[in-house]
Amino acid sequence: MVSPSLTSHSVSTSAGSKFANDMAFTTPKKPARRSGDLDRPWEAGDSIPAPEVLHQDGDTAWALWNEESQRHERRFADTAPMTQAPGLSPEEVGWAATQPAGDPMLPRKSPGKPVEKPLFTLEGAMLVARRNNRVCPRPQRWDEFMQLLPERKTVRGSQKPPAPPTGAAWAVTPPLTKRLCFREQIEWAERAGILEAVMAFMQSLPEEEWLHMGED
Repeated sequence: MVSPSLTSHSVSTSAGSKFANDMAFTTPKKPARRSGDLDRPWEAGDSIPAPEVLHQDGDTAWALWNEESQRHERRFADTAPMTQAPGLSPEEVGWAATQPAGDPMLPRKSPGKPVEKPLFTLEGAMLVARRNNRVCPRPQRWDEFMQLLPERKTVRGSQKPPAPPTGAAWAVTPPLTKRLCFREQIEWAERAGILEAVMAFMQSLPEEEWLHMGED
């Protein structure tokens, strides 16, 4: 004979289990993404789409690639072992003088005439202009120097060389500005091709007719 208390306990336990199963949270399964849904925005839980790879290269494509590769390699000559000078120890070989490699495919240039250096250069003219801490010629001789500088032809007409700060501008112009102006005039003469005449003028100028740094 079954105890009434045991029977009631079993009924209550089975009812509670069924109620718990009904209340349990279940995650709904999403349908698998179809191939036509690639334009739909990705959502959590979706599988990451992967491309479908189709390999369609056959033996013909591989043979064509090998033929093209061999044709490309035939353009380069085989390498030759490097020569070694006789009588050198292994340590001396690493420091031996190297020789430029010749290429028989390249045309050899015939030795041309040596380029003649100009007798007068801009650097030499500047050395004369700054010897003994010179600044520029004195006003009267500077105006004479200006007569050597020609005008420059441009698209818009002619351009005059830089004017010296003589006359009333002499007293108010710093020595460094005078020196820079004289340098610009020498560069103007070098571009005009009259550097020889400018050098002759400066070398003929006595030292007392030059303005020096620290003088008025």
